[in-house]
Amino acid sequence: MSMTRRASIATIATAIAGGLAADALSFEGAEANPSTEPWHKIGTLAELKARGEIAFMYPDANSPARALLLGNGDVVAYSLICTHMGCEVAYARETQTFTCPCHGSVFDATRSGEVERGPAPRSLPEIAVRSSHDGVLYAVGISAPVFGRPESLEENQTIYGTGNER
Repeated sequence: MSMTRRASIATIATAIAGGLAADALSFEGAEANPSTEPWHKIGTLAELKARGEIAFMYPDANSPARALLLGNGDVVAYSLICTHMGCEVAYARETQTFTCPCHGSVFDATRSGEVERGPAPRSLPEIAVRSSHDGVLYAVGISAPVFGRPESLEENQTIYGTGNER
């Protein structure tokens, strides 16, 4: 039995629509259950409010990161690995900047980790943070690979904002 062109197109369109619906349902499931990979628990909103910052590792166990509560109330998070040569940067709460002890690069925490002073060629990788209904904070993606560690991203982790979302 041979299918007409119209029937073939309808079958393909139905399969595509079904796949898109399944993807949408799985995304809603991840939103409802933040412990689902690739969400990585970093602490609680109460803890962040009390301390002003939370240290954690992301996207792997060898990549230090920091979540911050900025003076304007925004919650942001960044990799602490300098984009110049991979040294670990230090955060100064009073200036809301990160400084690299190796070569002096300075990054602005209030402006997406942008370079204020080089030689770093790029902003610090920014880590997307989401909170659950009960105030638990999760790292859910990163804006760029960590310096020297592109292989550290797991298959299900997201590099957002690059057009290379997985």
